[in-house]
Amino acid sequence: MDIRQIESFVAVAEELNFTRAAEIMYVTQSGLSSSIRALERELRTQLFDRTPRTVTLAPAGHAFLPRARRMLRDAHAAQRELAAGPDEVSGLLGVGTEQCLGDLVDLPDLLATFQERFPGVSVRFEQLGSQTLLDRLHHGELGAALLAQPGSFVSPLARGELESFEVARDGFELVMAPTHALATRDDTGWTDFEEHAFVDFDTTWTARRIVDSAFASRRLVRRTAFSVNDVHMLLELVHRGLGVALIPASLANKPQADGLVRRPFVEPDLQWAVHFVTTAESGPPARLLAKMMFSTETMAEMRKGIGGASAGRSSALVD
Repeated sequence: MDIRQIESFVAVAEELNFTRAAEIMYVTQSGLSSSIRALERELRTQLFDRTPRTVTLAPAGHAFLPRARRMLRDAHAAQRELAAGPDEVSGLLGVGTEQCLGDLVDLPDLLATFQERFPGVSVRFEQLGSQTLLDRLHHGELGAALLAQPGSFVSPLARGELESFEVARDGFELVMAPTHALATRDDTGWTDFEEHAFVDFDTTWTARRIVDSAFASRRLVRRTAFSVNDVHMLLELVHRGLGVALIPASLANKPQADGLVRRPFVEPDLQWAVHFVTTAESGPPARLLAKMMFSTETMAEMRKGIGGASAGRSSALVD
């Protein structure tokens, strides 16, 4: 969750109108709606009741609003402590990420908001594999990185020269074409996969390594028929019935997955966590970017705080 999502929520909550809130935020209405949907997914509850003519706060939205305002005050105060004013912050910020983080982090919006608020900073952005990201952080070639790792991942981020906090966590889903042999089965298990082809990401992707490790720990063999470096290509191959895929749920949420059969595949070792990582040498621009994001611990506290108000609403998330 990032600061822009919270600002979007507060704008809609105060205006009770998506069009006016979008004008205030200087974004398109579709972009604002997407930001609110992403926030509702992260909080696992519905914040607004929408009809074709009206928008009102749902009970969980009423409970979340004072917390959201407090989060914004704290985040803005922290930014002011790091910078006397946006025009006084300058320098180069190298940011790296994994190839695809699904909708866990809205990178274009985050980077655009950062650039708008701190125009004196030159941002250099690149997508790289996780090991390359770590190497570049260690060598000072990047000031910050969004690094996806297995949920149990600890050691490299715990070393003194790297600092990190978790910003998102995701489980995995099995996706397949409706015509696939496994699509009509509700009891698919690990051993059922051995006779079916898989569409996989390249071995440099963290999501692929997590799946490979899960199969290896169970002493199971699977056949990777297609290995790709693009999530849209992966989903298209699955659509064509050329294989099944085990992918993070946020990737299965992409519009390109519409029409596929999706099943949560809940296992302790199938967890994909995204960390915001800096080093002890990262400068003020990297610290400012970090202050625009909220940790999973903060998210958990927010869910707990609005839990009573959102009872019975989490399964009805609509646009």
